[in-house]
Amino acid sequence: MINQTRGFFDQMTMWLYPAERVFARFTRWCAATPARALHGQDAGALWRELTSDADREPIAVTTAEFGKAELTGWHLRSLGFPPDPGPGHSAWLTFADAVKRARDGDGSGFAEVIVGNMRVWAMPGVLAMTCADGRGYSGYAHMRQVGRQARKAGPNLGTVFFSGLGCTGWPLPVANPPRPLPVRGLPPVLGAGSTWGDQVWTESFTAMIPGSVTVAYDGPGHALYLMGKKCPVRYATVYLTDLTLPAPGTVCPAE
Repeated sequence: MINQTRGFFDQMTMWLYPAERVFARFTRWCAATPARALHGQDAGALWRELTSDADREPIAVTTAEFGKAELTGWHLRSLGFPPDPGPGHSAWLTFADAVKRARDGDGSGFAEVIVGNMRVWAMPGVLAMTCADGRGYSGYAHMRQVGRQARKAGPNLGTVFFSGLGCTGWPLPVANPPRPLPVRGLPPVLGAGSTWGDQVWTESFTAMIPGSVTVAYDGPGHALYLMGKKCPVRYATVYLTDLTLPAPGTVCPAE
């Protein structure tokens, strides 16, 4: 959950810190896993070299659904890395293989997911939901400023956020701009978030409301209740039925 009181770009930059920790976890996994494509190499250095080179000379790809496209380092940093390793680290195995192939000029391992996601986030229906929250850049200088902050926070994954670019030129006024939340008299809330990602967003919200608690889920995931993660669901059920919050600092192990 993105905390609208802080603004979209503030929240996305904040998310880069846990994202970078997950990327470091990936590089350590690479070093310890002989079966993967980048074993014996510095996976982080290879990724930074790949994205830097792709910014200078985009990688030409052809997708089955969307036809021809070009992948820059911006595309790769924005959507290339899967934060969830998947069952048996299958997603990270696929990612490592895609990096190795892209380094040799074959970007097909990234093409479908990146081009497909870019198309989805450019759909008018999606933009109508996001641009009304003030997720667009106010101008070129603002975009450059956000990009610099993102790269400082995330040397491997930080870049100009693509979803903000989609709102450039949006013709309607912002209906829900970031603004302070009046918290006086609000009851405590219970939040839950992944230490691999969105816990920082959740905590930035719950910290504003006295007595609130955020349960940390120590594993990958998003929308934990909808994912059916048993430990967070249990705490949520107790709070919804008995109004009993867990102790501050409660951590759920990964399932």
